[in-house]
Amino acid sequence: MGVRGLQSFLESHCGQACYSVNIGKVADEYHKRTGKSPLIVVDGMSCLRKLYGKLNWICGGQWKGYIEHIQDFHKSLKSHGINMVLFFDGNTPERKRETWSHRRLENLKDVINYFTIIKSNKELEHGKHFFLPTGLAAFTPIIFKDVLGCPVYTCLDECDKAVAEYAKRHGAMGILGQDSDYIIYNTAHYYFSINHLNLETLDTVMYDRNALCRVLHITVDQLPLLSCLIGNDVIHQEDLLLFHQQTLKISMHHLHRHHNRPPPEILIPKVATFINNQPPMEQLNQQLPSLARVVLRDENRAHLLAEGIGMYQLDIEAPCEYTNQPTDTEGMDIMERVHLRHINSELGRHLFAILRGESYESSTTLEDYTSNLPSGAIVFQPLRSRVYRILQKSAKDGWTQVPEWCMYSGATLKEPDLVDPVELEGGSPSLEELWDGDADFKWRTFLDCVHPQLSGTHIRSLPPHLIVPVALLFYLQCHHPKPILKDWEMNAMMAAILSPTREDLLLIRSVALQRIDARAVHVAAIFMKGLVNFFFLLAACDYPVARLNMVPWAFWDGKVFHHYYLRAKSGARVDDLCEHKEPILKKFMEMKTLIMPHMPPPVPLKSNAPNSPSRSPHESPKKKGCAASITPEGTPPTTPAREHPTTLAITKNIHGKNHSRGPSPMVSPSSPHAGRPHVKPPHKSPQPKSPIAKSPIAKSSAAKSPARSPKKMAS
Repeated sequence: MGVRGLQSFLESHCGQACYSVNIGKVADEYHKRTGKSPLIVVDGMSCLRKLYGKLNWICGGQWKGYIEHIQDFHKSLKSHGINMVLFFDGNTPERKRETWSHRRLENLKDVINYFTIIKSNKELEHGKHFFLPTGLAAFTPIIFKDVLGCPVYTCLDECDKAVAEYAKRHGAMGILGQDSDYIIYNTAHYYFSINHLNLETLDTVMYDRNALCRVLHITVDQLPLLSCLIGNDVIHQEDLLLFHQQTLKISMHHLHRHHNRPPPEILIPKVATFINNQPPMEQLNQQLPSLARVVLRDENRAHLLAEGIGMYQLDIEAPCEYTNQPTDTEGMDIMERVHLRHINSELGRHLFAILRGESYESSTTLEDYTSNLPSGAIVFQPLRSRVYRILQKSAKDGWTQVPEWCMYSGATLKEPDLVDPVELEGGSPSLEELWDGDADFKWRTFLDCVHPQLSGTHIRSLPPHLIVPVALLFYLQCHHPKPILKDWEMNAMMAAILSPTREDLLLIRSVALQRIDARAVHVAAIFMKGLVNFFFLLAACDYPVARLNMVPWAFWDGKVFHHYYLRAKSGARVDDLCEHKEPILKKFMEMKTLIMPHMPPPVPLKSNAPNSPSRSPHESPKKKGCAASITPEGTPPTTPAREHPTTLAITKNIHGKNHSRGPSPMVSPSSPHAGRPHVKPPHKSPQPKSPIAKSPIAKSSAAKSPARSPKKMAS
């Protein structure tokens, strides 16, 4: 979160401590002065928005274009001899859960607004509207690590202190990020702003803590106290209102009319003046109870001041866990092995957290909460529950359920869902058995976690980069009582995955979307959420599919998918979607026939249901046994036009009562069903059983939090 208002104070009212620089020129001068190669430590999460740039974000992510942006940035730094080390956040610490929940609910307001704009056939404005594509935070470390070969580390929770310690310990030239805590830490001299960075010229803004101290007439070692008395992660500004009003004599008319807080240009100089009248820090640390009596009106709260000041103390004497790593893992227990691979960014951020008994979290995604499509967080919960059982068998703390903080339709995020681990048919292996097992064992476990029938297919004979998307489609279409996607939507997705357009950046750029379809945006979000969950599964299984074959840029581009979705929705036949190319059509049929026989039977239609036009993408109902009769000459059998909404229920166990998620909303205007009379289905599909229950201890309502940062919007 950082220090509320400090960055805006620097940028608007403290020009001496905030000024324009060119990172390349700074690096050249640094090398001449020191003879050392310049090193920049990067707060990776804060860079996602800037690195993504102007690419299409609404349709599910443009991964090849994103990689090109990152490669160009990397080349620009390398041209000045600059090396990069990147750090990424791990799990959200529970002390910040209310802030996390508040931000997710604020993100939801943006998502609702975007879908309103889409359904009104209006354009989303670049710069004004933006939302991080699902999976960007999960897969960006792999781009830097596996594609560019940069050192990349994942922390156990937030990475800001690890960034500051690494920069101090290794004598880094600077830090690149966007968190005002980097001004407070006594770390690398140069702190460069990622928000103001021009990726081509390397021009940006630098924040200077020494200049800030000169302006405020305090010392660098007093900056942590400044943070505490303004308000930070430990001491909330709401707890300081009386101190600000009565001790600092800040008039009530200076308070902001919405959040009842003084503006930083008034607050920060007054706090600095108060600090200037206190003893030096080495003496003040012995007098924290008396300071707490003045600041927090209670000397028994001195521990908050100690914690708030202490969180900025850097431990650079201890060995660096990121560079001093053992080369031989033989004899290590599973927790040590997982920890090592976690910090080396090999497992994603969830696996080690769950193993340690922490919660799973899933942010707000670009899903239409008024549609009849389920949320990706709910769709893939059964998959996660099977991975939880594998981790549970290796956990040392003996946890029995996994708390999940997931945003989905109806979620309030006031308390977690508690998910029971689910045993695989035939028994679940432990993490040790999987990691020490042979390749076939890892394969079988991966396939069994996706679907018990998947092992009986020829999926392993597919090209390596097609295995994960086909397995994901198999799960979407076969795991639940009713397929998640309509048949023509599955056709569009497979055609986009196989499309030669997806492999060529110039061709991708040439694709012009005539409009944006709300349901297609939601479908893409479900697919990408699934890919993040498959990353979690594959990491647990020790990658039976290599990492670079499970990443989205190996088979996915959101803009290309949207293009094929619109074509399929308008009635394009399979051979049209396959561009009339025999190799593509052959691979399409191979993928389709692998999935079709295992799909649940369609919901029966009423006999008086009207038929659809012959070339509509949602035309005739699927017939039993038709999977084997797919031919290039005709559109593959599709799902019924008058199905009832695709919903997945979560049963909440609150005080012994069962509460359903309520009825499904009406069909959205973007659906092929729009404008047609609703036909009540003859019966309801059975709801899948969910091992979710509500926590018996409800958390308090989400507290007000600071303004949102792009860093905290990652999914």
